[in-house]
Amino acid sequence: MTCWELLGISPTNDRQEIEEAYTAQRKFVADQDLADLDRARREAFAEAGLASYEPPVQRAVAEPETAPVKEAASASPARPLSARDQQVAREVVIQIEAMLHDSARCQDPQVWRAILAEPPADSDPIREAVSDALHPRIKPLLNAGELSQPVVAFLAQWFGWPELEAVNEQQAANSDVMAERDSGFSDNPSGSDSASSDKHQGGVSFWPAVLGWVVALIVLTSIFSNLTGS
Repeated sequence: MTCWELLGISPTNDRQEIEEAYTAQRKFVADQDLADLDRARREAFAEAGLASYEPPVQRAVAEPETAPVKEAASASPARPLSARDQQVAREVVIQIEAMLHDSARCQDPQVWRAILAEPPADSDPIREAVSDALHPRIKPLLNAGELSQPVVAFLAQWFGWPELEAVNEQQAANSDVMAERDSGFSDNPSGSDSASSDKHQGGVSFWPAVLGWVVALIVLTSIFSNLTGS
């Protein structure tokens, strides 16, 4: 095929027409046939007596090659913590360590939130540093079930530890079971009350009967005594 056939136009000396034809054909040409289309463009320029040059479309094609460089730069590891951030992370860990020795405060999620989620400790880099430092310290407490369900729920949401999420779900399920059991007991308090009232009523009705029999015996005895005496 001639260069004009590859470009899909009739022979011409119009540079713009050649470029437009080249650009239009380029959209439908496979990568392996791109070299033939480029050669056809150069031959068309030569036959038209025009100097060949790189069209602007070449720059557009070259742009994707720079994209991986940008992606690689964005995927590079995050910069290390500054000295100030490191100091904040250390102070947060020290506060948590001290709190864990207070059995009441360590079960209060609001205390954890006040230490972990208040600025500047709430920034993502500091949160990750604190998470790495506290994980080996808190994991044994989780395994032993020493943290309350609200605290576990907050830590699971704050740090995103998978084991925390599992413990939180298990504790929540156990709480639901206990709540249903307690509600079942509270819904049927009349059973024991009715039994005790029946016993009480039975005891109350027994003694009047006994007294009635005693009085009847006394009356009968008195009557017989009078009869025999007369």
